[in-house]
Amino acid sequence: MSRSIRRVPLDFDWPQNKVWEGYLTPDKFNEIPCPDCTHGSDHPTGYSAEANAIYKTFYPHQIVHAGAWLGAHEHAQRLAWCDKLGQAEVDMLVEEGRLRILVRREPTDDNPRNWEWVTVPRTAAEVNAANRPGAGFGGDLDHDSINHMLLARFRCKQLGITLECGSCGGECGTEAYPGQRAEAEVWQPTEPPVGDGWQLWETVSEGSPISPVFPAADDLARWMSDPERGTQWVPHATAAKFIADGWAPSAVSSPETGLVSGVEWVGHHSEQ
Repeated sequence: MSRSIRRVPLDFDWPQNKVWEGYLTPDKFNEIPCPDCTHGSDHPTGYSAEANAIYKTFYPHQIVHAGAWLGAHEHAQRLAWCDKLGQAEVDMLVEEGRLRILVRREPTDDNPRNWEWVTVPRTAAEVNAANRPGAGFGGDLDHDSINHMLLARFRCKQLGITLECGSCGGECGTEAYPGQRAEAEVWQPTEPPVGDGWQLWETVSEGSPISPVFPAADDLARWMSDPERGTQWVPHATAAKFIADGWAPSAVSSPETGLVSGVEWVGHHSEQ
């Protein structure tokens, strides 16, 4: 999840906050939903009942929202396992390239601000501590939806639990027409057109523009530093440094800065 700068045509008119059409595989989402793996929710999960029970007890809020434990937050915290991982589970996340930190390398001619995601060994104790209530938000060890999925699948495998729904095979549905999945498999994303304009994009979703197109980098920096943007406002110098780098994570938490937007963090570290 990040913010990035894209060079697009000055007349590029794709709506802001709408995922770029070249990043979507719409046919894949038009399958007929499987009725056998909803497990009490509004949408199929693709999981067997046993696997779904593991997946749905990862976070305390999942247990509370399930209904039976409504209001029993402390009990839900005891049942949830997002902060009760074993070392084998943490090692699996590391092997999958998760639990990464962003470090700065020596500058090069091609990359004067050389940032790189690095995976390092972690202990179960430190990962669990970082995911307990009161540990803060936005740290390097926080679990996201990918960690959640990987851990649920790993735990099912370790326990010998069938992962996928027996009816749909984990697909969450059946084809609306013959060959629908084959078409989705060969689909390739297409990037937005390239041009002289400057635009801010997000990748929290598949990817969408979140600013107008500007003819110059400094115009975009002025837009980003406009106080009218409210909580998204950053100082002009910070915006300019971010635009020069071209990329930042959505948010970063560090002892120096606390929890700040990635744009602010890149601006702060660019001054070092």
